[in-house]
Amino acid sequence: MLFGQRGSIHTIVLVLVVIVGFGIALGWPQYKKHQMIGIAQQALDLGKALAFAEATYKNQYGAYTPDFAKLDLNLPCPVQRADGKIEMVCSHYVYRLEENHVLRIQHKGLPKWFDLNIAEGSVDCSHEDSSVAGSHICSRVDLSAAVEK
Repeated sequence: MLFGQRGSIHTIVLVLVVIVGFGIALGWPQYKKHQMIGIAQQALDLGKALAFAEATYKNQYGAYTPDFAKLDLNLPCPVQRADGKIEMVCSHYVYRLEENHVLRIQHKGLPKWFDLNIAEGSVDCSHEDSSVAGSHICSRVDLSAAVEK
């Protein structure tokens, strides 16, 4: 009898659309968080590869190079030279060699960055104190995988 009533199918479809809409609305932020953490982990893995290539370059030539194009590594992003800076600019992160042999991996849109100290072999995930997204990402990214034991 439920299907025999006028408009009941429309009501069922509307209820299903509302339920699916709520499911998507609740699940989408979690999906974006996991996606952001995955991108951060990939950036850290690329930073680790750059740090190892820098260490190899130093063993060969006696110094680190800020120009990642000179490293024996297939770079996934272009190296840009502007205003005395040499940076590798990817879609989400910018890579550059800072003073004191620190490889800085900085997010383009969030106040969050990774510092890989090449000489010490340490990794630090930093963010501005007011950055909820930065603190969330830093707490979730596995830094132990980036440090060679």
